[in-house]
Amino acid sequence: MPAVRSSDPQRYSIRAVSRAVDLLDAIGEKPYSDLSSLARAVHLDPSTTLRYLDSLRQRGLVRQQPNGAYELGARLFELGSAFARGLSIWGQADELARDLAAKANETASLGVLDDGQVLYIAIANGQRELGIQSSPGVRHPAHCTALGKAMLAAVAPNSVETLISARPLIRLTNKTIVDLGDLRRELDRTSRRGYSVDDEERTEGVLCIGAPICDHTGRAVAAISISGPKFRMVKHGIGSQGRVVMAAAAAASARLGLSIATSSGGRDQRLKVRSVR
Repeated sequence: MPAVRSSDPQRYSIRAVSRAVDLLDAIGEKPYSDLSSLARAVHLDPSTTLRYLDSLRQRGLVRQQPNGAYELGARLFELGSAFARGLSIWGQADELARDLAAKANETASLGVLDDGQVLYIAIANGQRELGIQSSPGVRHPAHCTALGKAMLAAVAPNSVETLISARPLIRLTNKTIVDLGDLRRELDRTSRRGYSVDDEERTEGVLCIGAPICDHTGRAVAAISISGPKFRMVKHGIGSQGRVVMAAAAAASARLGLSIATSSGGRDQRLKVRSVR
């Protein structure tokens, strides 16, 4: 028998649950040491409020300090962490890549940093020919890929060398950056403009643009990029395509629980990401 649905969203609400959530909301705004004040804040009498608080305290959702103040309990942190884990980039990578490929009409890739390399976890072809020859599960050097440079630029400068020191900066084309000082300057430019560029550094004739994806703590956990033949990418404007990629990265970051602030100045719009310390 199909479930009966009500057009009134309040019809099947449970008053006790709603009151408990109201209490958690109130305590989340500020600790209450005065039971009467807390009761007034949630429009309950003190005796009823105390019964709710005792139940919440037994489940670890509320704790009481020695001075009598009620605070949120550690169980809420555990539940919040479980929610954050459910927003893992791994579970959304394919969809994010497909969405960007459809918007940019170019090949979109999504990857993570692992052992100083970029591990590609999702690739979606646009309606045009393949822009970058790769596939999920393949690794490429971080120093010469848009995905890698996007993530390295979001890392604290003194951590970059540690991340890439496991392997030499190998040259794949005559445009590959193989000097650490040059790479640092390139990452600084990437950080300032908000997106990275792989200008034929991994594959001749192919240009890629990437931007970092951050989790709810502000840590760059992945990056997303588009790639295509250089002549076409230049024709459509690297800056305009960079903004498309940054918007996709910002949307992905928001889904992971972080709203990345954007600023616009004239024709330039750059994402501000918090570096990992």
